[in-house]
Parts: sequence; C-alpha cells; structure tokens
Amino acid sequence: MAFTTITDLDAAAAQARSHDLRKRLLTTESTTYAAGPTGTGNGERVLVLGGTGYIGRALIPELARRGYTPVVLARGVEAAEDPAFADAEVIVGDPTRPGDVAGAVASGDTAVVVSLLSGRRPNDADECRLVDHEAVVNGIRAAVEHRVRQFIHVSDFGAYRPELIPQVYKLQVEGELMGQHHGPLPWTIIRPTAYFPYLSMTFGDVKNGLAYRIFDHGEYNVVNPIAREDLAEFITNQVLSADALGRVLPVGGPWVPENVVTLKDAGQMMFDITGREPQWDVVPMATWDKKIARLVRIGRMSAKVRPVAYYLEAAKYWSVVDHVAPAYGERTLRGFMERLKDREFPTGSFRERMKSGTNMMPTDI
Repeated sequence: MAFTTITDLDAAAAQARSHDLRKRLLTTESTTYAAGPTGTGNGERVLVLGGTGYIGRALIPELARRGYTPVVLARGVEAAEDPAFADAEVIVGDPTRPGDVAGAVASGDTAVVVSLLSGRRPNDADECRLVDHEAVVNGIRAAVEHRVRQFIHVSDFGAYRPELIPQVYKLQVEGELMGQHHGPLPWTIIRPTAYFPYLSMTFGDVKNGLAYRIFDHGEYNVVNPIAREDLAEFITNQVLSADALGRVLPVGGPWVPENVVTLKDAGQMMFDITGREPQWDVVPMATWDKKIARLVRIGRMSAKVRPVAYYLEAAKYWSVVDHVAPAYGERTLRGFMERLKDREFPTGSFRERMKSGTNMMPTDI
C-alpha cells in the first residue's frame, strides 16, 4: 500500500477543502436518483449471497415487501429461525464452496443473484481473497451457467481509490464482470460510501466518558454515509431494471447537515447526543505515519505485526479519503446515533473491545 504522507500536504488547505466540499454539498440538490422505491416484482427468485450480514438483514425483508422471492445462502440452520428471514427461503451452504453456490442457484428458477459478500477480517489478506473475490466469483460462474438475468455486485465506494485489501479484490470482481471474464452475464455494480456503524464505532467510548480520537484537526475528508434500510431499498430498485444493467452506481445518504460529515463532525454529534463537553484525543498525522512505517518494516519479518500495520493504514485511509456520492434516502447518521443514546455499551475503549471480540455496535439498529 502506498500512502502519500500527510506531511507532504498542507493540513490547513486540506481542512479548507473539506469545509468547501461540505458547503457545496449542503447547498446543492442531488438529483441523480429518483427518491423512494421504484419497481416491484412478480415473485421472481432473488438469491442473496452474504445475506445474513448487516445489510442483508435489511435487504431480505425489502425484497419480500416489493414482491420478489428472496433466497438466502446461510452457513447455519439457525438463520431459518431468524425473524429477519421469515419471508425468505433459507438454503444452508457456504459461498466459498462453488458447489454450494451452484446448488443454490439451480434449486429454483433464479432470476437475480445479489452479492453482499465481504470478509469479516479486512486485515486478513487470505480471507479477503477467499470471500471478497473467490466466493463472489463462485456466484458469477453459477449465474452464468444457469443463465441468470442479472448479477448485482454490491462493491465499495473505495474502489475509486483502492488502497485497502478488500477494495482491491472488489475492484477485481468489477473488472471480471465488465470484461465478461466468466461468460456472458448482465451485471449491475453498486458502490456505497460508508455505513452508519462505521462512523459510530466509538459511540460507546464517548458515552462511557472517553475521548474521541482525531488526526490533527479531524477534517481531512468528508463522508455521506447511507443507512442499511435506504441501501436495501436502492438495491431493490435496481433488480431487473433495464436502466441498471451495465452500470456502476455510486450511492450515499442524504446531503443534509446531519449526514454530510467530517470525522470531527461525527465526534461532535456523539458529544452533543450524550450531553458531554467535547474531549478530543488529537494525534498528529505525522506521528501516525512514523508508526505505520515502523510497523510495516517489522511486518516484513513478523506475520503477527502485519495485521496491526494494516489497521493503522486503514485508520489513516478512512481519515483522509472522501467518500461522497449521489444521495439516496432520508435517514441520517445523527438519527442513527440518537437511537444509540439509550443503549448500554461495554466498558473499556474501542481498542480493548476490538481485541476481546466484544460486539461494538448493536446490529438491530
């Protein structure tokens, strides 16, 4: 991964640029996409790979409401008892096994395959290759073999500037779809900006009285994240839509003050909602760069250190790269945080909870 060190940039100019970008978004109407749900199904079978994850739990009910027949490929039988999938057919199988995916596609008259697949450990290169590329390709090949009418690949806005491992593999999948590398297949690629939980991961820290970390001024980039419910509606809008075929569709949440944010804005929201005076843990980006460089050097000799270096690099990436896309939906980041206000969070910092594997964000919001 090749980063331009922040010391090569004018921090004040970067902050001014973010302020200007945010102002332009807030004074401009986004008209790229029609507002609200468009299109309904007539019982067409839609297989969702990765459907038991955070986005899938919103997409499956949305597909059912709109007249499609959703099918989930799940690793465990417990998904069949999950209320989120009450209106779905659940097939037990592993998307990393080609036969399981082919069997799911062939088990009915599948019209559309949607891939929400994404590795759970984005600092694990092997898992990213297996899930973000090979498992998705399993779906593409099965879709080609069974003449599926559309393959929807939910990618990542970061594919516009792929510097993280999952983004590289998601972009590779995009290229293979566009080039019909695995055979003729109508495709649609969706690139969401970011999800609310990512920008709220340290809400528990703030609520528990800890400081909020920012790099320098905390305003190197701007993000308009999208709610999973709005993304689910947007994905469903593209199902069997002739206008969506052969298109790459970047999408984010509404262009309103409660949703177009810098990382410092996100932190200020947390302090406002919890009623706390702002307490910032300011880390100089130049110091962070030195730490990354040191860990990268050590990582060349120690496999255990490489994932740590990756996390530091990822933290920098998400702190300096804009994720701004045409707006869809009405739900806002602030509204999401308001619903977190009355939740109890485990004690300890985000870093400590991450190391212990403690769930850091409610998945029912």
